[in-house]
Amino acid sequence: MTLVLNSLESGDCSEQIKALLAGKDENIEIVNTADMKIAHCMGCNMCWLKTPGVCAIRDDYEIILKKLVAAENFWIVTDTKFGFVDYRGKRVLDRVVPMLNMYIEFRDGWERHQLRYHPLNFGVIYKGDGNQELLEEWSMRVARNMAGRSLGVIALDKNEVREGVALEAAAAPVENAAPVKRVLILNGSPRVKKNSNTNKIIDAFGEGLQQAGTCYDVYSLSNRLEWDAAREAFMTSDNIIIAMPLFVECLPSLLLEFLSTLPTERKQPAQLSFILHGGFDEGHQLRLGEKFLLSLPAQLGCSCGGVLVKGGSFLLRNRENSYIKKMTDKMLASYTTMGLSFARSGSFSTPEAMKFTGPEKNPWIGLLLFNLIFKRIVKKNFERIAQEWGCTEPLDSKPY
Repeated sequence: MTLVLNSLESGDCSEQIKALLAGKDENIEIVNTADMKIAHCMGCNMCWLKTPGVCAIRDDYEIILKKLVAAENFWIVTDTKFGFVDYRGKRVLDRVVPMLNMYIEFRDGWERHQLRYHPLNFGVIYKGDGNQELLEEWSMRVARNMAGRSLGVIALDKNEVREGVALEAAAAPVENAAPVKRVLILNGSPRVKKNSNTNKIIDAFGEGLQQAGTCYDVYSLSNRLEWDAAREAFMTSDNIIIAMPLFVECLPSLLLEFLSTLPTERKQPAQLSFILHGGFDEGHQLRLGEKFLLSLPAQLGCSCGGVLVKGGSFLLRNRENSYIKKMTDKMLASYTTMGLSFARSGSFSTPEAMKFTGPEKNPWIGLLLFNLIFKRIVKKNFERIAQEWGCTEPLDSKPY
């Protein structure tokens, strides 16, 4: 079965979708998600560590999960914003996480979570000015997450020519830049502040800023009550950093929604920089998100201050465990060092920031050691955390 999730809000385009997929698929089911109650993924990890395979948000998305279990091919129909899928389309994708489980393996040389059910092929049908290159790479990465293949990227109106949004080149290296006096930091994680790995990273980074005498203000977008103040601060600050975790190969849908509410013209110039982190250690896992972020400042009327990229942040949430705290102290200390560097240079386009990511891919010896030794240790640690969270089911259980 081929499942098509249509996140468009304007009208029923089922016949148009079927025409586009004619010859590709026989048994097609189209679900119009605009008519459903679907919340943003909170990144709470409950579907991995407390109620395996069952999302903690009890809304209409459970209907979709049950259909995904029966599907072989999976398409999303979405509008676009900033050259990428809009927040409604990304919201539908972010909630697909229960289809995977907590255990780690290497597939085709990539560090991945194990499948909970079976491989899924994935494709994108988009409306608007999407960047074809960006969407094709995203489709490939999402499909790889699901151990499937990319079904491709198709414009909803295939007769309309689209140039899409150009991707901006990386910011030029900074030399002898002026020190920064004040920074606005937006926490783009959908997790509540107390459970947010991003918040811990911001705190560590902020220590470095303060050591250099730089002041900073923080707004957490997980709290919608702060959105108005965060928008006002964004429009009046001249140096802005948005920090976020990687969600399904790019930005969290909650952050995309906030960005879509910002004016694209400013009354005063500003530099926009980013901190992007993810659970896996490999740097290449975050490069698509970095590529998209580099295109954002120009679309929001800002200059680009670069992207600080780092993996390996998953365990930060569990720092109450003394062993994990010891493991993650060094990581947070490195963010403090980068805060000091940013305060002095005003940018993430420095040699220090370029090296910060670490290894781009795990070396072959690392893969070998993981499969021989560390895989069992990591599995036991996840099971211990799950037990502490009150989990009563196997982490790889199949509830549907």
